Amino acid sequence: MPKPNRLLLPMGLLALFLQSHSAFAIEVESTAAAKQAAGASFSAVLQVDGTAALRALAIVPAPQYAGKAATYRGCMIERFERITPPPLVGDIADPFAHATLVAYQDYWWHALAAPTRRDAFTAALLQKLRKLLGASAANAKDFDALEPNLTAQLRQHGYYSLQGETPPLRELMLWHKQETREYDIALPEGSQHVTVNLLDDFVSKGWSQYGSCGLGGTGGWTDDKAIYALAPEYPDLQGEDYRVSLLAHEGQHFADKHRAWKLESWELEYRAKLTELALADQISHKLLQAFAQNQSDDRASPHAYANKHALAAISQRLRAHANSDIDLEKVPLAQLQQAARDTLIADTHQREAATPAH
Repeated sequence: MPKPNRLLLPMGLLALFLQSHSAFAIEVESTAAAKQAAGASFSAVLQVDGTAALRALAIVPAPQYAGKAATYRGCMIERFERITPPPLVGDIADPFAHATLVAYQDYWWHALAAPTRRDAFTAALLQKLRKLLGASAANAKDFDALEPNLTAQLRQHGYYSLQGETPPLRELMLWHKQETREYDIALPEGSQHVTVNLLDDFVSKGWSQYGSCGLGGTGGWTDDKAIYALAPEYPDLQGEDYRVSLLAHEGQHFADKHRAWKLESWELEYRAKLTELALADQISHKLLQAFAQNQSDDRASPHAYANKHALAAISQRLRAHANSDIDLEKVPLAQLQQAARDTLIADTHQREAATPAH
């Protein structure tokens, strides 16, 4: 089990962010500028910068937004264009679970509003949770020591929960129901058997869903034994969003976790995103758009950092054969899939060659 740090989720948890998949592209009522601004705002949220998210929306006049983009803009302004956190988002009656969610939402709001003070807000959250748990958490020096206690307490109050870190923020999901299914997933480098827990009846879907006013959120994660999938995000369990962006993506994480390599979070995401592009058919185009929309040079945003490197690696491989600039969205599907597959396999060979034999 890897030792937790800033980039790896505690307990081996690895989050799959549901990208926007060009969520605003189908908003024909909005202008092109409004769709672009909303997409840029969404990307800023995933990089935990609420100020940049609001600034992106302000570039385009309000009348140019319509439909989903207008709803998103209105919610973002109401939630973040203020000097104090808004009331609790969500309906939760249990006093202990209510207080827990209030603490996390307050933390998320402040972290998005002032990203440079993130560490201070994280420390404040730890203190709030320690006080909420009382004597049972008196000796908890950090989140790793505190969270098992919090998980047990929430379960006693009727809630399944996820804590840990979805980089770069501490996470909290709360749900009531779950069921288990078994799958054999065909990955580019072989088959992977996995257990999938389908989670449902959510009270909280985490910081990215809160920060993006419900537009995006964590779709699943893995631990040493299973994949956990948010059932509401996948209404079609036969569709590629579920089979490729959840099962194959997380299956690649699951396979890589059992190798001898020591991978950073962005490297795990990089390999999983190559797997998606190698297997995707109907959603290939929107995956490319989603990855292109959310790129970063900051390793603390592993999904955005991995997006940039995955697209660059595939482009470089294709460019070596074409001897010209590459527009990935115009590359034939089979050629794109093969390039992603070859890039993943080359990455595997490179890592195996660099790993000392036991």
